[in-house]
Amino acid sequence: PISFSLWCGRRAGDFIFFCLPRRRKIALDNIHKAYGNTLSETDKRDLARAAFQSMVVSVLELFVVKKIKNNFDGRFTLLGNEYLEQAFSQGKGVMLVISHLGSWEYLSFLPFITGRSWTVVVKSIKNPYLNEYVKHLRLATTVKPIEKVNSMRPIFKELKRNHGVAILIDQWAGEDGLWLDFFDVKTSTTSIPARLAKKTGCPLIPAYCLRQAAGKYEIHIHPAVPLDQDDENWERKTTEKLNGLLEEQIRKNPGQWLWAHRRWKKQPSQMRSA
Repeated sequence: PISFSLWCGRRAGDFIFFCLPRRRKIALDNIHKAYGNTLSETDKRDLARAAFQSMVVSVLELFVVKKIKNNFDGRFTLLGNEYLEQAFSQGKGVMLVISHLGSWEYLSFLPFITGRSWTVVVKSIKNPYLNEYVKHLRLATTVKPIEKVNSMRPIFKELKRNHGVAILIDQWAGEDGLWLDFFDVKTSTTSIPARLAKKTGCPLIPAYCLRQAAGKYEIHIHPAVPLDQDDENWERKTTEKLNGLLEEQIRKNPGQWLWAHRRWKKQPSQMRSA
């Protein structure tokens, strides 16, 4: 049963939390950067443990996607679909701005729920056999994965057809990103969604899939983030807005974000300054 499977996932998250001290330290360091002394050490540890549980459950949810698909109508609540419809009415496609918050893999149910074509930009898994299997699981929801490498041309094609394209924005972006505040700490942030919106005219729509109970989810669609192309700092300001909206959602659901990722690193020498 789904409820028992996800319970096992949380217990596996507990096991990983206690058995991987290096990854646990990364999570705790990140939480300290974000919250400082506003949380006690006990609260920080509890939050890190909840994040490990969420991380494992997120992986497990991908492997039970076919079970969820069998009765998805009763498992998902879509909030804010009017913002999607307004965006698609412009005829320039939609850039869905997503993150590793909640059950991010289950945003792939949007094709079933909205009746529209969706594509997601993904990073390949090093193991080719596992990569193919995960790709097969994602295709079960009819969402189309696009490999991150050489992804620009397929993205432009999908947007030109007035389809939806989802891009993750919450990982370290290296030298290609902008050096911006996230939880009041500078870090490299991708500005690809802003640049694509400027080039194609597609609206930027933030979206999150949050767990409410075992096998129950809410997909939150937010209003389009405006792109002021007349402002010379349009790229920075738009990316800051996306960062701010994501930070707001993480603060509301801190245990469902991927704190164990090294989101904050030292600034590379060639990085563009904000």
